[in-house]
Amino acid sequence: MKSKTLKHDMKRFQTAIARWQAYCDQAAKEGDMEMARQYEQDVKDLTDIYNFIQEGKYELVFDLAWELDTLVQDQIPRRLVKTIERMCKPQ
Repeated sequence: MKSKTLKHDMKRFQTAIARWQAYCDQAAKEGDMEMARQYEQDVKDLTDIYNFIQEGKYELVFDLAWELDTLVQDQIPRRLVKTIERMCKPQ
């Protein structure tokens, strides 16, 4: 995690996860527990992906991200995805 760009993109990713958590909280506040549970699971999955990136487990990132809905996948900054793809390629 040395690159300024990577650090910036990880911060953007943290912000996206926090925003998704706020949606979860709002749905729960409004009594839409089904939607709140879905957001909660999405936040868990996104947080797992974030942690995998921090730990350098890049292949696991793609395994988990592949299972997510496209809308949830889109919370991961595109440039971050491209950076991780490059890191997974053999040198």
